[in-house]
Parts: sequence; C-alpha cells; structure tokens
Amino acid sequence: MEAKLVVLAGKHKDREIPLPETIFLIGRDRQCHLRPHCALVSKLHCAIAAWAGKVRVRDLKSRNGTLLNGRPINGEALAGDGDELQVGTLQFAFRVKNDDGLPLAGPIFEGDVRWLLEQPSDSALPSSTLLGAALGLDLGQAEEDSTNVTRKSLSAGKHLRDYLEKRKRAARPSES
Repeated sequence: MEAKLVVLAGKHKDREIPLPETIFLIGRDRQCHLRPHCALVSKLHCAIAAWAGKVRVRDLKSRNGTLLNGRPINGEALAGDGDELQVGTLQFAFRVKNDDGLPLAGPIFEGDVRWLLEQPSDSALPSSTLLGAALGLDLGQAEEDSTNVTRKSLSAGKHLRDYLEKRKRAARPSES
C-alpha cells in the first residue's frame, strides 16, 4: 500500500507528503512529523496510521478538532483515497493505492520530503495572533499573514528528521 497526503491550498499546493509505515504525527510541537505554522493547530493535533491495508486518522483531543471530509473526527476514522483532511486552516487530500496487496506503506525517502526539510521551523506564534482571533479579525485570507495565525506553511519536525536519519544510518555499510 502506498499512502500520502497532498496539500490542497496555500504555499505548498499540490505537494505530496508520503506517509511512513508507522504513526505520523501532525501538530505544532517540535517532535511532530509535520508542523503546520498555524495557531489553530494544537501542539499534538492528530495522528495518521497507514498499515494493514488501511489508513486511520485519530484526533489527539485537539483544541479545534480534526475534520475528515468536513466532519469532525471523534476518536478515530478510516480514510480512503480522495478523502479530505482539515487541520486548522490547512487542507490535504489522501492518496491511497493498494496496487500490490502488501499490508504496509513504503518507507519515506529524503528526496520526497526535501521541500519540508528546507522550510524554516517557525515554532513561535506571537500572542497577538490569539488576540486578533479573539477580536474577530479576518485573518484567514493572507498566506503570508504577518500575524502568523493562518499562514499555510509547513515544515518537518523532529520525528520526521529522526526517521530519515535512522534510515541513512541503516543504509550505511557498517564500519568494522
């Protein structure tokens, strides 16, 4: 099985994010695989598991919820090819192929996610973003909004970087 997320809007529209054969975390925390730079995304927002021929999405009790095809996920939901995932202001589509019948998703290769690795890790969200949202300011349009609350930008987190580093070490011949 091959599973990936496709970015549907914003700065990285149409970019693909391959899902590994393990849990894939989305959130603002440095440990997450994918770090949306959006104040509407919780530190640990949701998790995606792609194995045994299925893709499951679990909301991690996020503040603003995780939507699958426009509906809030309560606990866990099954996702299929073409289903849409919304995390904060960001929208993704699932691409799932079961072409060879194997139960596991393939590994992630650095070249497939280089664009995420090269993005700056914008982890600090200024408190003015929350104030603007509380005052009802329309911050949802600008991609490079100076308040940083709705910017549709992504970067790789520590788990994704560690995963790729572990794959590199495993691929190197042992020095005996």
